[in-house]
Formats: sequence, structure tokens, C-alpha cells
Amino acid sequence: MKRCFLLILILVIALPLRGQDYDAALDRFASITNDCQQLKARIEEGENLQEGTLDRVIAELRLLQKELQSGNKTMSSAQKERYRLILNCYQEGKMVPASALHASSLQAGVTADQPSAFPHPEPRMDGQIPGPARRWFVMATASWPLEGGLAAGFTRSSGRWGGAFLRASGNAWYPAHPLTATSDGVSGDGFIWTNGNTRSSRLTATVDAIWFLLPVPVGLYTGGGYGFSSTYWQTTDGSWAHITDKSVSGPAVDLGILYARRHLILSAGATTIAFRTVSGTIGIGYQF
Repeated sequence: MKRCFLLILILVIALPLRGQDYDAALDRFASITNDCQQLKARIEEGENLQEGTLDRVIAELRLLQKELQSGNKTMSSAQKERYRLILNCYQEGKMVPASALHASSLQAGVTADQPSAFPHPEPRMDGQIPGPARRWFVMATASWPLEGGLAAGFTRSSGRWGGAFLRASGNAWYPAHPLTATSDGVSGDGFIWTNGNTRSSRLTATVDAIWFLLPVPVGLYTGGGYGFSSTYWQTTDGSWAHITDKSVSGPAVDLGILYARRHLILSAGATTIAFRTVSGTIGIGYQF
């Protein structure tokens, strides 16, 4: 796109000075400007353009530049006004209105809505993330083993990298545990006898990136952070013991899918802590 816009700037310098048929040249200048704006929008939306599309626009700009440089006439006041209007549209990133086109071109069907060289960008499929380039969201999550969480971040409406979010989840169960033991019952004070009750406390915090790889609002999210999962067994006298070989702490890794449409955002995935524990996670949130 930089090559395309550079050539338009060259054209901007040459156009006021020379040319043989300024009405036709200005119509083509408007049409090519619209083509460039549309190609830019398609690229920003993450569309892969067909090979040679941009080269054809550049070739047309070069041809028009050559024709203008071979002319020897001067623009009329009306032509200069049309030129300034088209130039302003280009500089402001707008489509050129039909009012800037010559009557003969309008009759031939060359309008701001129907540029001569290329068709409109294909409309987005229903469900793709609409609206501004970045949308923020909050999402409530739930995991198994049972725990709640919260995520907050943003999605992007263009490009394959679709956004990012922070996620934290865990439970508030953290018992007093005067004893520490291993799963075979060995404790520092000897052996422990359990009554079969077991509990766990967990906490994970991750940073995740979103990747929209399909032409629909479904993406993949991956990320990492830190987490811990502690296991406790209750003894026959009612106290709790921390079971060290059933507990883990270390790097946490997230992997899952995400669906975003309008204000709704959904997720489903899994989280592992040090690749020793795995928990499933689902989420529902709101985009604004």
C-alpha cells in the first residue's frame, strides 16, 4: 500500500500542471483513489488480496501519470475545484463523492460507488466482529474443579491477531492446616489417619492472546502465567493436612477457543499448572 500511496502523491504533483483531457484524467484519478481506499480497508480487515491486485492499481497510476506529463493544457477553474475535492478525499481517507466526477463519466457508470477498475470489497460474513478497530470486554469464567474467575481485555476487528486479555481464577477455600504430609500418610510427626474428606485450593493468573484464523468470529486463544493448586486431607481428629506430593505450583498455560459476535463473547478451554494438573474453563462476557 505504501507504493500505491507514494505514486498517488507523485500524481498529485503532476496533475495540476499538465494533461490533455483533464475531465477524463480527473475521473480516473477519483476512481483510482477510491480503489486505493477500498484496498486499504480490505487489508485492514485482514483480507488476503488476490495476487496482482495491488500491481494493477499501481500500473494504472503510472499510465495516468505518463499521460498527464505528455499534456500541455491548463486546468479550468471547475477542474481545479474538482481536483482539490478529490485530493482532500484522498488525504482524509474518504471515498470520492459522485459530485466530483464529470457528467460524461456518470453516464458511463463511473461513480464513487462503482469505481472503474475493481469491485467493492466483499461484505463481511454475518457474525464477524463489527464496529471500531478495538472493542473492550469483560467475562466471567467458571472452571472444574469448581472455581470462579474474571477476564478482561479487548478484541480487534482486523488482522489475524485478534486481541488479548488478562484472566484470573481460583477459589477462596484455604483451610488452616497444622500438619504437612505426603499421600502415603507420612508426616513430620509420624503418620496421619484420614477420614476420606479432601479439599483443594487453586489460583491461576494468565495473559492470553487471541488469534482469529477463520473468516468467522471464532478464534483461538493461548497464553501463560502462574498458578498453584494445593490439596488437603482431613484427619480423623478433624484437622487438615497439606498433602505436598498432591500439590503443585509453577507456570500456568491456557489453551482454548473464543467466539465473539456483537456484544456477546464466549470461551471454552483448559488450563494446566506445570503440566501436572488440568482444569476445564468456560466463560461468558460482554463486549462494549
